[in-house]
Amino acid sequence: MRLLIDSPQGLSGEVLASELGITRAAIWKTVRSLEEDGAQIESLRGQGYRLKTLPYNQLALSCLLPVPVCFYDDIDSTNSQARRLAGQGMKPPFVVAARTQSGGRGRRGRTFVSADGGIYMSLVVPASSYGNVETLTTRCALGVSDALSSLGFDSAIKWVNDIFVNGRKVVGILCEGVVSLEEMRVEEVVLGIGVNYETALFPSQLDGIAGSLYPDGAPLPKSLFLKELVDSVLRALNEDGYISRYRERCFILGRRINVISSSGTRAATALDVDDNAHLLVRYDDGSEEALSSGEVSIRQAP
Repeated sequence: MRLLIDSPQGLSGEVLASELGITRAAIWKTVRSLEEDGAQIESLRGQGYRLKTLPYNQLALSCLLPVPVCFYDDIDSTNSQARRLAGQGMKPPFVVAARTQSGGRGRRGRTFVSADGGIYMSLVVPASSYGNVETLTTRCALGVSDALSSLGFDSAIKWVNDIFVNGRKVVGILCEGVVSLEEMRVEEVVLGIGVNYETALFPSQLDGIAGSLYPDGAPLPKSLFLKELVDSVLRALNEDGYISRYRERCFILGRRINVISSSGTRAATALDVDDNAHLLVRYDDGSEEALSSGEVSIRQAP
């Protein structure tokens, strides 16, 4: 699969056999096996074999991603599975991806609709590799925004980590820590990302809120976009001075918002994002606060 991905013009059976050290008959059997696993491979006279359609499965992602990956056709939640794998000793960084989720989760216990057509993944990274774990959520959001930019979309970020295109939410991010009970510290961070990639329909309660990047079908296979997504997030996690780019894409700055917390909802104006990724707000009574967590809404903000 890796050889075919790297050679879009095709490779002869002879070249493949030489590269892999197997017979041409074995190459033919391998091609049939790849086709049974979802790949569409053309046999071209004079050119050999060419990968026509890249599948979205374990084999393709294992060839493409820079870190180990575990792919599932359906799972309760990629974040939940990532936490289970980390608890079983799988070392970060690694990715968990799924075609669908039966129990996708959003912030504050909300359900994240996870039908076929979306991209659902969790990237697990070691907390010890990053000085300020607080910034990982905003770094992840910036990386996702960069990946959308590579597709030509003008994306914007609603603090702290919702990604919007054309006024609709197209990406949700849920970051969770894996805590060592022995040492009482966060050992790994799970960066869960759900993208409405080719999602055609949404529940009625999401009308006017959720959007899809390609509701009529995407020009780029999911596997290739997932690679771009992982690459972009990893770059953002290690980018010096990332916060200035985050501020540029945070579209709520200067706008009226509602700050939602356990004590209620307060109207405010979003002023800035500080270097620790806290949102600076001014309430209507003139008091100011630096929000390190919580939720803000732009709907019906007076």
